[in-house]
Amino acid sequence: MSLRFIIGRAGTGKTQYCLENIRLALEKEPMGSPIIFLVPEQATFQMEYALAHNYGLGGIIRAQVLSFRRLAWRVLQETGGAARVPIGELGKRMVLRRLLDHHRGELRVFARSADRPGFADALARSIGEMKVYRVGPGDLALAAEKTDETPGLLNAKLQDLALIYREFDAFLAGCYTDPDDYLTLLAEKLDGSSILEGAEVWVDGFTGFTPQEHYVIEKILGKAEKVHVTLCLEPKDTGRELQEQDLFYPTWETFREITDRAQKNGVKIEPPVLLDAAIPFRFQNSDSLAHLERCYFRHPTETAGAGEGIELAAAVNRRAEVEAVARKIVYLCREQNYRWRDIGILLRDLGPYRDLIADVFQDYDIPFFMDCKRNMLHHPLVELIRSAVETVIKDWSYEPLFRCLKTDLLPVSREDADLLENYVLAHGIRGYARWASGPWHYLRQFTLGEDAEPVPEEKAELAAVNRGRLQVVSSLGLFTEKLRQAGNIAEITAAVYTLLEDLHVPEILHKWAREAELAGRLEQAREHLQVWGGITSLFDEMVEAIGEESVSLEDYLAVLEAGLESLRLGLIPPGLDQVVVGTMDRTRSANTRALFILGANEGALPARQADDGIFNDSERERLAEAGVVLAAGGRRKAFDEQYLIYMALTRASEKLWLSFPLADEEGRALTPSPVIRRIKELFPGLNETFYQVDKLPDGTAGGLEYFIHPQRVLADLAVQLRELKAGRAIDPVWWDVYNWFNGSADGRGRLAKVLRGVFHTNTEKRISPEVSRALYGQPLKASVSRIEKFKACPFAHFAGYGLRLKERLLFRLAAPDMGEFFHAALKLFNDRLAERGVDWAQLSREDCGDLATQVVEELAPQLQSEILLSTARYRYLTGKLKRSVNRAAVILAEHARRSIFRPVGVELSFGAGGELPPVTVELAGGGTLHLVGRIDRLDVARTEEADYLRVIDYKSSDNRLSLAEIYYGLRLQLLTYLHVALTHSARLVGRPGLPGAVLYFTVKEPVIRSAGPMSPDQVEKEIMKKLKMQGFLLGDPEVVRMMDNRIETGYSELFPVAINREGNFYATSSVASLEQFTALRCYLEQVFAETGGEILNGVVAVNPYKYKNISACVFCPFKPVCQFDLLLAENRYRALSHLDDNEVWARLLRKGDQ
Repeated sequence: MSLRFIIGRAGTGKTQYCLENIRLALEKEPMGSPIIFLVPEQATFQMEYALAHNYGLGGIIRAQVLSFRRLAWRVLQETGGAARVPIGELGKRMVLRRLLDHHRGELRVFARSADRPGFADALARSIGEMKVYRVGPGDLALAAEKTDETPGLLNAKLQDLALIYREFDAFLAGCYTDPDDYLTLLAEKLDGSSILEGAEVWVDGFTGFTPQEHYVIEKILGKAEKVHVTLCLEPKDTGRELQEQDLFYPTWETFREITDRAQKNGVKIEPPVLLDAAIPFRFQNSDSLAHLERCYFRHPTETAGAGEGIELAAAVNRRAEVEAVARKIVYLCREQNYRWRDIGILLRDLGPYRDLIADVFQDYDIPFFMDCKRNMLHHPLVELIRSAVETVIKDWSYEPLFRCLKTDLLPVSREDADLLENYVLAHGIRGYARWASGPWHYLRQFTLGEDAEPVPEEKAELAAVNRGRLQVVSSLGLFTEKLRQAGNIAEITAAVYTLLEDLHVPEILHKWAREAELAGRLEQAREHLQVWGGITSLFDEMVEAIGEESVSLEDYLAVLEAGLESLRLGLIPPGLDQVVVGTMDRTRSANTRALFILGANEGALPARQADDGIFNDSERERLAEAGVVLAAGGRRKAFDEQYLIYMALTRASEKLWLSFPLADEEGRALTPSPVIRRIKELFPGLNETFYQVDKLPDGTAGGLEYFIHPQRVLADLAVQLRELKAGRAIDPVWWDVYNWFNGSADGRGRLAKVLRGVFHTNTEKRISPEVSRALYGQPLKASVSRIEKFKACPFAHFAGYGLRLKERLLFRLAAPDMGEFFHAALKLFNDRLAERGVDWAQLSREDCGDLATQVVEELAPQLQSEILLSTARYRYLTGKLKRSVNRAAVILAEHARRSIFRPVGVELSFGAGGELPPVTVELAGGGTLHLVGRIDRLDVARTEEADYLRVIDYKSSDNRLSLAEIYYGLRLQLLTYLHVALTHSARLVGRPGLPGAVLYFTVKEPVIRSAGPMSPDQVEKEIMKKLKMQGFLLGDPEVVRMMDNRIETGYSELFPVAINREGNFYATSSVASLEQFTALRCYLEQVFAETGGEILNGVVAVNPYKYKNISACVFCPFKPVCQFDLLLAENRYRALSHLDDNEVWARLLRKGDQ
């Protein structure tokens, strides 16, 4: 038995020495005694590959590359102990939580912290640390006795930790294995193992060892024939004492510890191999890197010129930094014969860069491997498990259920899932009972109070929805029942596992893995294969650790999510020729020619140290005095950071790049790392390059480096062409770029797309009249609101009526739904009065209330899939609707008592199938427009001289009739309804009629605000004022008195008019003369003719109006389609000038004269 050290600084060839000697031994005796190459876990693949490939050995039988864990597994398989169930991190936390709860009354300090988030994690880490440092519960108890008199909480912490630690070990005894105990078990079992009998062991790549690992090495020294240990250490330091602040103190301490153990066990220590070349093996081709390795920690500073092969870079932000690195990597591979595998990227903290590097490297087609364990939360299987349990907890509510359906792990296609989703959202379906009770029958919403047969397409859609419903219920229904009956964690977990088996999840994952592998997505393929094992292991842990514990489904989900968050995918590189991206403390990349160190900022490099365990630094020092040695505290870790930096700076053999951003993603300033300052001191002639995201390449030497990747250059070319389009000059090199793309078929295709984008204008050309007529039909049938939509914005009209785009229907009451309900309620109210032969004027307040209640209760089940019956909130809203309809009836009854106007038609339709024919307008360009619609209420006042017609339109919110909006075609309904009524007055009232009024009536229960108490009469008067009808009345005082017989002079309580003592109207009165009404009717026909002609001639312009502070875009659902953007020169509002009423009347009368 012998021990030999191989000593040398970084880059002196220690690993090569090991590999070469192993190769020679294998060539000499391929079947000789075992050779064990012991390396860190993350380096096993690289060393296996190096032995098998780089040294031409092909297959290897005698030699094995192992980590401590893999060696432990081999030994335990041989000697026993491997069959015990390992407990994972989640299992530990769950057991510790239970132990904390169970012993809460005995705990002095931990009782107050037991329920804090993360405390069980910290406790698990501390117990893991104790095991790694070979500290048992008894050691803690002895330390507690020694620290009994010391101030602070240390003594109480030690007693509490000893208790929980002891109980935790008792829980594990005989049934489970803590992975943190593997190395201790390995050391104890090595004597009975044959694996190391006569073996030669090479130990390489370690900075230092934990007490557990030292214990294993001690046992290896007593078992193996020869042991070789490499240490990164200055050869001359082996014979002298080092201080804690010395660079090589960690490895010197390791050298001393192994030497002591070897001497204690009588192991022969052979003279060390000292690798001490003047220029280390790694840096033979780079004097600058050799100088950096030799002098970085040496003082006084020895300078060395410009630092050839070393680059320092500052970037405006992290994206600019990563973009610069990507360009440099592509340049090295393209111009300097580097392979991707020759390049490495190191960071101290990968977190802020992980997604950014992935995005940018994919843009540049750089193959890379991210050397980190990644969580599984993004995987569809994890989402299926979480959402399925949450679906049961929330009784099949929309959000978790459709997260579940969209994992593609249920037998429901994406198309069927989308159809189901739209249906569920539109009809407010929630709850397992509604999914499982039977077929759904809700159809698209028809007009309230009317029956309509669904068209065949709607029947087919409903049938498809119900087929999808059955698939979902058959997949999740039994699972729901089992979960509701489950009483403990084991039963719930069994139900979840059964669901996965019933859904054939393992088979689906294997199918996905095969498809990903065939498509070349090897990492994704391995993710699909690993995730099932991770999930089943998690389930096993939960059942083994706390399976008998009774919990609610909510608590189970919390435990499950904690476990799912702890799952990590450990992937090996899917290919050999890749850029390896990793962290300084984990990644081991061999034969790195060019290394890029990113994120060299203060606070990140070196990393700040923080206490994250049970004990702080001062407590650790007191524990060491009491004989309990644990991991280094913050002070020692700060010194160790310098060693990590040294190892990172000396990793490359030819080129070293260090870069740092000047700001983070939120614009906060960042400063360079002290490492940057130190390198500048070593190389005073070394210049720092600055990179920014928006810099464009040019024909200069500095600009040419940006011409790296066609796709990236194409994006820059687009920017340059926009500059040219704006009339600004561009560098001539861009014409070379343009011609390069134009020189190949593939390039021309890509260039054409760019040109379309650059010279695109957000305008829509007219569609041809032939297409327009085919799209809209002939004759053109249009409602008044459709004409208004076109006048607001032609493209919005085209999107809604031409393309027939619709917003997704949601189960909620919006303003249009309320308006529709009030229309139906007042029509039904009027019909009930007609059936009973009761006039509006005869209604008392009680009659109005009773009939309003009956009407609302009759209509409520018909509105939007029984929405008013669905929840307590909507049932409360039903009461408000009753009060609003009642209030409207009371006001209309009062109108009837003061008026001789009486309804002659309610919900009076005109157009195909209506009571009246459509309004027919001949269009100038050929074709016909048929206007269709429905008049809410038409009243007539009969006199000997004439019959006066009055149109009332019900609204659920306040409306005023603006002459300017009529003139611009934005508010045409009321006047159109009057026009229809007058046109067909002979049919309606028996003789030609005259205009009486056009009015809006608001149906609502208004809020009355008062500075003090008000009497009931005052309240009623204020309500009458709030609900005063708005619009235009015929400017004839006698006709006005036919509507309000209480007005002789003064203001009307019912209408916006006032009469002075002379019998004339005040200027503020909303009245129009007969001539003005006639002019409005003539103007309407002109608007309809012009608008209909434009529609049929294919006008689809993105041309929204803006009037005062209102524009067509405010509530437009088609903004994502038209992409109207004021930043584009071609996108401007159609600004409508403000017109007062007098100006509008003057214009209308002039048009009438023409």
